[in-house]
Amino acid sequence: MARELPYVGSPEGGRVFRVSRDFDVFAPPDWSWAQEDGTFGNRFDDPGKYRGISEEDRFRMVYCATQQAAAFGETIARFRKSPRLVEGLRTIDDEEPFEPELEGGELPEEWRLGRRLGSTQFDEGLVFADFTSAEIFQILTEELAPLLVRFGLKEFDLSLITSRRRRVTQEAARYVYELASSGQVFAGIRYLSRLNPVWELWAVFHDRMVHLPEELSETVREDDPGLGEAASVLGIEIR
Repeated sequence: MARELPYVGSPEGGRVFRVSRDFDVFAPPDWSWAQEDGTFGNRFDDPGKYRGISEEDRFRMVYCATQQAAAFGETIARFRKSPRLVEGLRTIDDEEPFEPELEGGELPEEWRLGRRLGSTQFDEGLVFADFTSAEIFQILTEELAPLLVRFGLKEFDLSLITSRRRRVTQEAARYVYELASSGQVFAGIRYLSRLNPVWELWAVFHDRMVHLPEELSETVREDDPGLGEAASVLGIEIR
């Protein structure tokens, strides 16, 4: 029998935020965006295609955040300055100064105009596997032992969750999803951002997401306080 995982309910007040290209901000990504491996390249996407699980039996994750800044931070992080690129530019012998955008660290206007910020209320009955709990690391180390051995890993821990070993964290998400067969029905996973440990994040199985959108989503404004906070934390200038 599967061991019971540590869990939490919805965040206080149930309110979460999400940034998306779509008008329906909380809709799951369309399968047409999936990569060759059947995932969307994100931390807790369903790796079921590797096992031959059909598309209709695979879940899609809807990634949300408790704080507006967290929702923005997770989506604009790729615009941070690259230390390797900055150092590479400095080694080039050129009398002319480099344009700032070559070093990165700027959020282009077209990104803002192509994104929407939305908020919604999670149903108070939703339950999430708590990937911030130390106990869950030991459980997953034991339950996912064959997979860890295959990838040359000794344990499932916080560093693994925040690393780029997506296949392992995706398999952990699939494990959580399939616990429904043993009576543990989780709406998704609660975890913390690798960018800022105070940012609380939620990966929600699309077919178990019960929520009530609060208002119509809107195009991201240049002076949005959440965007400003995220940009400040990540050292990004808003254009």
